[in-house]
Amino acid sequence: MGLAHFHVYTLDEFTDYLFNNIFSREITCIQNHHTWLPGYTSLTKERGELFWLESMRNTHIQERKWSDIGQNITTFKSGNIGLCRPIDIKPAGIFGANQGAICIENFGNFDQGEDVMRTAHKATIIRLNAALCKKFGLSPVKSQVVYHHWFDRNGKRFSNEKINSNKVGDEQKTCPGTDFFGGNTIIAAEQNFYPLIAADILLLNGTTSQNIQTKKVNTEILNIRSGPGTSYAVLRKISNHTEVTIYAEQNDWSKISNTSEEWVFTKLLN
Repeated sequence: MGLAHFHVYTLDEFTDYLFNNIFSREITCIQNHHTWLPGYTSLTKERGELFWLESMRNTHIQERKWSDIGQNITTFKSGNIGLCRPIDIKPAGIFGANQGAICIENFGNFDQGEDVMRTAHKATIIRLNAALCKKFGLSPVKSQVVYHHWFDRNGKRFSNEKINSNKVGDEQKTCPGTDFFGGNTIIAAEQNFYPLIAADILLLNGTTSQNIQTKKVNTEILNIRSGPGTSYAVLRKISNHTEVTIYAEQNDWSKISNTSEEWVFTKLLN
């Protein structure tokens, strides 16, 4: 099989491409990665987006002995999207966990203290994940929108506790970065990334989002419960100043997830 033919799209062009094509492979999850190296400063007039796609492909073939570039899709700080390995071909993203996956490589180093994600890049990453969810019937939840950091080097997923307590250490790379939408833990994804994807899915579906609000926690620790009341189980806790998105309200309780039953006491938000 010949090597992939790279194509760089604007965000709108890629969205049109995705929704106007039929793909035969079953997609069950979306992987989010970052390149780490090269990063933002590597992109220049002389070494632009297509240059780095070819450079990554050469590295993947020559050094890693893969058949082609590993990722299906690459996002850039400009907001552009590079179509890489065809979507109908399984990626080389997370060893042992690529079956049914689409691999997104976000160009940059999103560890703390490194590249500060550009506004256009952030919007593209959110919209891309939302569009892929809509196209393949997925939801922004921890089993379907995943981070490389959550899997060991054999493709086995670490426990939620190990991921959320930052105990992975050097057993896996930090990918997609310790500052990727607030962190690379499951809790960070659920608080800072998944709500943005869910809101964008609503926009893609033509559903109004005018009733969706964003508030911050105004107490030291706030319980997230499985329903609107203290009789429901505590799922996890979030800390002071954490930003949450409100999707519905019932009596004195606010629903902070568009994909699962997660409720908090409204009076402890502002």
